[in-house]
Amino acid sequence: MSKAPKNVKKTTGNRGGAPDGPIGHWTQLIKPKGAALLAETLGRVHLIVKNHGPNGVFLVAAHGDAMDLPAGAVRATYAYGMVRVENESEDPVLIEFDIQPIHIKP
Repeated sequence: MSKAPKNVKKTTGNRGGAPDGPIGHWTQLIKPKGAALLAETLGRVHLIVKNHGPNGVFLVAAHGDAMDLPAGAVRATYAYGMVRVENESEDPVLIEFDIQPIHIKP
């Protein structure tokens, strides 16, 4: 039985050793007539948000887009700084979101 050397470093594709898959994937339940602060000091990222409903929410990114997100909709935007999702309905709303960093070459 042969074993790989212990000091071999694994790399991934053309991404310069960056991890495979999403940097962050979360779900957040937003209370009725409430808001969820997703980040205050977020670095430059792509943000993908899916609203699992049952009602629409409003996505606010300090340095990005502000947009309505109806139930069942998926939106992608860029953001940095503060990101908040507001629920104006009488029902709780479940959102799912992914955060991918924006790589800027020097």
